[in-house]
Amino acid sequence: MSAGGGFGVSDELMLSSIFAGLTSAWYDVNDIGQSHVFGSQVLLSLWLMGRVGQRLSYQQTFILGAYVYWFMISSFAAGDPWQSFCYQEALQGTLATLDMCRDVVDDEDVPEGESKVYPHPLTGFSNEVCLAVGKVGSLCRLYYNSTGDRRDVAKKKARISEQELLDLGVFESENFHDPQDPKTTVEEILSVREAYRLAGLLQLYDTFPYLLHHYSQPSPSPETPSPESESLEQTHSPAQHNFLLALAIHILRILATIPPSSGTRVLQGLPALIAATWLVDPHPSTADIFDHSQLHLTTPPFPPFPSDESTASQKQYWRDRVRDGLRKHDEYVGLQQVSRVLNIVEEVWRLDDSRSQGGGEKCKWMVFVARKGLQTLYG
Repeated sequence: MSAGGGFGVSDELMLSSIFAGLTSAWYDVNDIGQSHVFGSQVLLSLWLMGRVGQRLSYQQTFILGAYVYWFMISSFAAGDPWQSFCYQEALQGTLATLDMCRDVVDDEDVPEGESKVYPHPLTGFSNEVCLAVGKVGSLCRLYYNSTGDRRDVAKKKARISEQELLDLGVFESENFHDPQDPKTTVEEILSVREAYRLAGLLQLYDTFPYLLHHYSQPSPSPETPSPESESLEQTHSPAQHNFLLALAIHILRILATIPPSSGTRVLQGLPALIAATWLVDPHPSTADIFDHSQLHLTTPPFPPFPSDESTASQKQYWRDRVRDGLRKHDEYVGLQQVSRVLNIVEEVWRLDDSRSQGGGEKCKWMVFVARKGLQTLYG
């Protein structure tokens, strides 16, 4: 056993493993850190075993949050999706039982009702959101890569993941310590949290259309087949298509309210990618938008957007905004990951425009990326 932790895994070793994986794509955009993902799962299990019954220090809470963030973005690209999902599900249960210090100064003596969270530099808002979204990435890859029983399991798990994301409560800014970062406010951190939560739902609804059919069908009686059994393979209705477009634009509106100078800028890649790939034309047969009983989209309470959004096609307006934002971000960080994301969305847009003219189905960006070998870490 090491001095810093049990079973030979010190805090320093755990942190080194995480950052080796997180930064692998910095040097080679095609390196998704797959070997690091496998190894880190073993290391994290041993690291946590060495801390059973202990209160995690703020440093250890930071390490755990950094791992959760890395595993979330890697779940959309790397590793065996079923193994990845099972590991995240187990980790979710473990995190629920851990006693963690959430402030730089140990807050053990602060009453529960008065304690505040010090924003994590990576997860910022909550490990729970990152774990839930990471499970979405694993489930969607599992569905696209599987047949038969394994695909049926993915469908059933998707319902649970959807409810987890819907149930995640809204955090108030009063629950957080001000990070004292002149470039990053608590409100910006919470906006990114909401963008991730909604992006997870958008990805689920894109991959598993039956989740939306559930809200438009009556409850089954014992004499009738389950709506799920009849609807698992259905595609989106025209109104559901328009709902997903509205959800995508809603996510981009949230991200657009965050100043380009915000420290959260580097965390926005994944929700921006998921939303951008749904910038398509409204369904030609109807202007109606599906009414989701648990997810009502409202315009973010921020200054209004330029009037040209209403005069031009919403699709083209937001495509131009995404394109311009990714190009500026590429210049800002200088990493190939950003230009790769732009290449992905441009190609998905091209395919969607071509298919819509011919009446074809919408391009599934995760399938396209896997087929073309364009996976990278989207964060």
